[in-house]
Amino acid sequence: MSKKIAHCIHHTHWDLIWYFTVQDAAVQFSYNMKEMIRGFKDGKIVNFFMDGQTAPIDEYLYMHPEDELYIEELVRSGKLIIGPFNSQLDCFISSGESVVNNLRLGIKTARKLGTISKIAYLPDSFGHSYDFPKIFNKFGIKDFVITRGVGDSYELGNEFYMESNDGSKLLVCTMLSGYGYGCYAFKEGILFEEEAKDYNKISVKSLIERLLKFSTVQNEFVFPLGFDQNPAILDIPKKIEFYNKKQDDIVFKLTTWEEFCNHVRAEGKNLQTHKSELFSTQYHRVHKSIFSARSDIKGLQDRCERILTYELQPLMSMLDSLGIEYDHGIIDKAWENLVKCQTHSSANLTDETNNYIERETKNVLNLATSAKIYLMKLVSISLEKDNSESYPLVVFNTLPEKRRIIGSFKILTKTPNFKILDENGDNISFTVVKSIKKNCGVLRKDAELIDYSKFYYETDIVFKTCEFNGISYKTFSVIEVDEASFNLFTQYDRFIENNRYKIYQNQDGIVIHDKKLDLKIEKAIYIEESGDEGDSFDYSYPDHDLILHDYMDNSDVDYRISKEISIMKIKGKMLIPSDLSKRKTKICDDEMLYSIQISLKKDSDVIEISGEVDNKSEQHRVRIVFRGTSKNEYSYAGTQYGYIKRKTNPEELKIWREEKWFEEPSPTFPLLNHVSMVNEDYTVSVFTRSSKEYEFIGNNFSDISITLFRSYGALGYPDLNRRPGRPSGLDYMVFSTPECQMKKKNKFELALYFNKKYDANKITNAYVEYACEDSYYQKQDFDKSINPISYFPTNPLSKPLPRSYEFMEVKDLDGSFGTIVKSDLSESYILRLYNNKNHPSSGGELIGYNNGKEAYITDMIDELEIVDVSNKLPEMNGGELRIIKIKK
Repeated sequence: MSKKIAHCIHHTHWDLIWYFTVQDAAVQFSYNMKEMIRGFKDGKIVNFFMDGQTAPIDEYLYMHPEDELYIEELVRSGKLIIGPFNSQLDCFISSGESVVNNLRLGIKTARKLGTISKIAYLPDSFGHSYDFPKIFNKFGIKDFVITRGVGDSYELGNEFYMESNDGSKLLVCTMLSGYGYGCYAFKEGILFEEEAKDYNKISVKSLIERLLKFSTVQNEFVFPLGFDQNPAILDIPKKIEFYNKKQDDIVFKLTTWEEFCNHVRAEGKNLQTHKSELFSTQYHRVHKSIFSARSDIKGLQDRCERILTYELQPLMSMLDSLGIEYDHGIIDKAWENLVKCQTHSSANLTDETNNYIERETKNVLNLATSAKIYLMKLVSISLEKDNSESYPLVVFNTLPEKRRIIGSFKILTKTPNFKILDENGDNISFTVVKSIKKNCGVLRKDAELIDYSKFYYETDIVFKTCEFNGISYKTFSVIEVDEASFNLFTQYDRFIENNRYKIYQNQDGIVIHDKKLDLKIEKAIYIEESGDEGDSFDYSYPDHDLILHDYMDNSDVDYRISKEISIMKIKGKMLIPSDLSKRKTKICDDEMLYSIQISLKKDSDVIEISGEVDNKSEQHRVRIVFRGTSKNEYSYAGTQYGYIKRKTNPEELKIWREEKWFEEPSPTFPLLNHVSMVNEDYTVSVFTRSSKEYEFIGNNFSDISITLFRSYGALGYPDLNRRPGRPSGLDYMVFSTPECQMKKKNKFELALYFNKKYDANKITNAYVEYACEDSYYQKQDFDKSINPISYFPTNPLSKPLPRSYEFMEVKDLDGSFGTIVKSDLSESYILRLYNNKNHPSSGGELIGYNNGKEAYITDMIDELEIVDVSNKLPEMNGGELRIIKIKK
C-alpha cells in the first residue's frame, strides 16, 4: 500500500481580541514577530502563513517601523504570506461593503509590502456566505480555505467548489479536523502516541482518518502546523525528518496553501459543487445564535455600515466631482477600525473586551458622522448667494434613484414662525412636531443679566421634498415671517393610516390592514419572552422554561396624525421572572416596560417600527414577532449581494443528538438586512437597522421572530441543551459577564414591507431607502452644539457652489445600489450595483455625471477595463455583482 502524504502548512491563527485585550495580543504578537524574524535570519523557518490577515502586521509595523524593510523582503520572496483580508470577519452579518473593504484594506497592505496572497483564508469563521464566490472572484481570488460549516448532508469531500448564483466559483479546501488538530502533538514529539489528542480531546489518529475518508486526493491530507495565538515553530524540517524516519505509514512534507490548492486542482477526483451557504453544525460549532449576543453593539455596527455605504461614500464622491477632494484617509480609517470590530466572534466576549469593541465602534460612528456633517456644512457655507434673507437648508439624496424624501428636520430661527421655499420659490408644506425657545447668549445665574436679544427657536418639523434626480442636493430657503402656515400633529383615537395601510389596536391586539392586497392580519405584532440558559456564544433553552407573550391588547395607545406622517405610540409592560430560578417556579416578579412607535409616511409602502425595552431581569431572551397567516417551509433572507433560501424546520433537528453533532442545527439565523415570509397570497419582509437574528416560529412556522436582545451572564458554559460538551472559548474556564445581562433600555429599529410576490430587487431597494438616514444641513449661527463639529470655524470654498447639483442617476435599474466610491488607484469613481434575482434583469442607464465620460465594467483589485459601457449598461446576469469604473 502506498504511503499517505501529510501536507504540512506552517501558520498561526491570530485573534485580534478575545477574552484577552487588544493590548495583550499586540504585546504577544510583537515578541512573536521578533522571534520569527530571528528564525528566518537563522534559517530555522522556511515559510509562514499569517492567518490570511494583515491587521496584526499593520499594528506591528506601526510600533516597529525598523523592521519594515526586512518584512517587505520576506513578503516579496513568498516566505511570509499575508492577506488578502485585513481581519477575520463575521461572514453573515458583515455587510457587502464590510467584506469588500476588509479585502480592499488587506490587499492594500499586502500590495505595499510586495505580494498579495490570493488564498481567501477564514479558518475560524462560523460558517460562510453564499455570496463569497462572487465577491472573492472580483478580487481575483479563486481559492478558499475554511474549517467550520461543512457537514455530511452537503455530500461534499474535503475539497469542493462553491458557486454563487452568478456562476462565480471558488475551490474550497476544508480543514475538517480543525486548523491545529495535531500541532501540539507534533511539537512535543508524541504524534503517534495514544495521548496525542486535539483541543476537543479527540485522538489525532481518528482526525487524520476523518480527513483521509473525505479527501479528494487519495491518501493525502493537510496537516496544519499552528494554532490559536501560536508563535512560529522553529526547525520544522528537522521535526519532519524525525517523523518520516520514525514510521513508514505517512510522509510529511512542508508546503503552502497555494501549492496545495494547485495540487488539488490537478489531482483531485470527483470534486462536487455546492450552491448555497456553508452553515452545518455537525463537525464544528458555528454558534447559530451568536448574532443576538450584545445586540446593542451589533446595532451600532449596522449603523456605521449604513452611514459609510449609503451616505458618506456617495456624498464624498459627489462633492469630489465639484472639487472637494475625496478623503481616502477618513474612509480607510473608518472601515479599518470597523472591520477589526466585526471579527468572527464580534461582541460575544468578556465585558472588558466588549467595552473596547463598543468604544471603537462608537469612534467609527463619530468619525463617519463628523465627516458627513463637515461636508454638508462646507456645501452650505459655500453656496452661491441668493437675494433673499434666508437660512439655506441643504438636503442631500445619496442614492442614485429618483426620490421624494419625507424627513425629520431641526430648524433654527430667530422668530417662532417661518416658511420654507423650494428652489422654484414655492412654499413647502410642513408639520411642526415641537418648538422650543432657547438662548444662545452668555449664560448667567442672575436672570437680569441675560441678553434676551439672543433667544431663538428650535423647531422640529417633518416635510416631504420635491423630487431628487439620483445622487444630488437641493437648497431650500428657511425664511422668518410674522405669521406662518404650517400643520400640527392632531390626536386621534382610532387608527393611523396612509394610502397603503391602516393600523390600529382592537381587543385582541394590533391589526395591520394592507388595503392594496386586501389583507388584514390580527395580532400582527407581539412580544415573546422566554428563558435563556446560554452564554455569549449561544442561546440555549432552559430545562424548565416559561414562555410568555404580550399581544399589546391591553397596552396604552396614542395615535397622532399629520399630512406627512402618522404615528402610533404603544406603551405597555410584561410581568416576567427575574431569573432562571424564578422562571423554574413560574414566579413573575419583575416588570419589563416597553414602548413601541409605529410610523406611516405618506405614500410609503414601508411600516417603520422602533422602540425600546427596559430590562431589569437576567438570563432571558426577548423577541418581537410579526405574525403571518400561512405555512412557511422556507425563509428568504438578504445576503451581502443577493438572498438565501433557508429551511424553517431543518430535517437535521431529528438526528443531531443521536449522531453526536457539535451543536443543534437550530433554525435561528443571521439577519443581515431583510428577511421575508413568502406564500401564494402575499410576501411580508422585515427590514432591520438594529437587530441581527431571526427565526420562524408558531404553527406551521407562520411568524417571523426577531431577537431584540439576549440576557446572559457568562462567556462559555459547558453542556448546554443546544450545545453539548465543553464550554466554547476556553475549555476549562467560564468568564463572568454581568454587563451582558443587558439591564438597561434596549433599543431597536425595524420595518415591515408587504408585496404580492417576492421580488428580491424591489425588496432590497426598499430596504436600502429605509437604511438611509436623513442628510441635511441648515446654515445658522444660533447653536453650534447640535453638530459639535460646527463649533470649528471653516472657510468657504474659493469658488461658490451651485445651489442645486445632480451628480449621478442610474435610471431604470432592475437591481440594487451597492455604493459609489473614489478609486484608490486612479482618478475614477467606482460604482457597485448588483442583481438580487437569479435571472437576468435590466442594467439601467447611467445619466448625469457620466455623460461624455468613459465607463467600464471592471474588477475590484486592479480595475481592469473589461467591458466598455460608456453608451449603455448591458443587461445584468442573474446574481451579478457589477463593478463600474467611471473615468473622471
